[in-house]
Amino acid sequence: MIHINLLPVRAERRKEFIRKQLSIAALTIFFAIAVMGLLFFRIQGQLNKTKSSLARTNKKIKQLDPVIKKIDAFKKEKAEISKKISVIIDLDRYRLAPVVVLYDLNRQRPEKLWYTDIKENNRHLTVSGVAIDNETIVKFLNNLKKSIPLHNSDLTLLRSQNIQKLDLKKFTIDCPLDLDALPEMLEKSAATPPVIAAEEEQNG
Repeated sequence: MIHINLLPVRAERRKEFIRKQLSIAALTIFFAIAVMGLLFFRIQGQLNKTKSSLARTNKKIKQLDPVIKKIDAFKKEKAEISKKISVIIDLDRYRLAPVVVLYDLNRQRPEKLWYTDIKENNRHLTVSGVAIDNETIVKFLNNLKKSIPLHNSDLTLLRSQNIQKLDLKKFTIDCPLDLDALPEMLEKSAATPPVIAAEEEQNG
C-alpha cells in the first residue's frame, strides 16, 4: 500500500492564501492612504484658498475703513440735522399757538368775569381773575372744559375779595395746554381775526 504525505501541500496552500490576504490588506491600506492623502491635499487647497480670500477681504475692509468712518460721520450729521429740522418744524408749527389759545380763552369768558393775570410756562397756562359770583366762575370753567386746548382746566383757588366796595370772587384756574389739535385750531382761526377784533372792541 502506497502512502502519500499531503501535509507539505496543505502548508504551501495555507502560505499562498495568507500571502493573498496580506496582499489584499496591503492594497486596501495603500488605497485608503491614497484617498486620505488626496482628500487632505484637496481640503488643504480649499483651506489655503479660503485663507487667501479672507486675507483679500480683510485688506478691502481696511481700505474701506476711511469710507465707513465718513459714512458714519454723515449718518451722525444727518441725524443731528434731522433733529434740528424737527425742532424748527415744531417751532414753526406752534408759533401761533399763543394767539389761538388767547383767542379761545377770550371766547370762553362769560360776562361779569375779568382776567387779572395770565401766565404761561412750558405749555401750562395759569389764569387768575375776578367774577361777580360763583355761578359765573362755574360757567367759565364749564366753557373751558369744552375748549380744545383748555379742556383739562381745573379750579385751584376761589375766595371772596372786596374791590372798590364790591364783593367779588377771586379765582385761579390751572390750564394744561393740549395742542395736539393745533393744526385744526389754526385752520378754524384763520377766518376769525375780524371776530377777535370785534370782541376786543366790545370788551374794551
